Amino acid sequence: MKAIKAKRISITVDNIRKSPPLHVLLTEEENVVVARCLDFTVSSHGENVKDALSFLQDAMQEYVISAIENDVIDTILDPASGRYWRVFNEMEGKQTGVKIEKTLKKTAFILAGKNYSDLGIAIQHV
Repeated sequence: MKAIKAKRISITVDNIRKSPPLHVLLTEEENVVVARCLDFTVSSHGENVKDALSFLQDAMQEYVISAIENDVIDTILDPASGRYWRVFNEMEGKQTGVKIEKTLKKTAFILAGKNYSDLGIAIQHV
């Protein structure tokens, strides 16, 4: 299993309610891309990331609709094993690190020649 990407997604049922963020791990296994929703332990695969995510959406739709129809929503959460969560967290950390580095490099370029001691840093809660 080779990790490709960690993504956070949300699902919306009939444009009524948006879910909290769900965790999707994309991996390459035996020449296919596997997309796993770690919160529901629902997965799918495809020839590429786009196909794997599209097929995962279909699988998650069936999973959620089945839970609603069978009145088993209280059992829908079925977290994946810790192994997948560790890989997800490592990938997400790497992706965040790359984004931070790019942002700071662009900022440093824009601020070139300015007095850095006068810069303000603001923290926003997301």
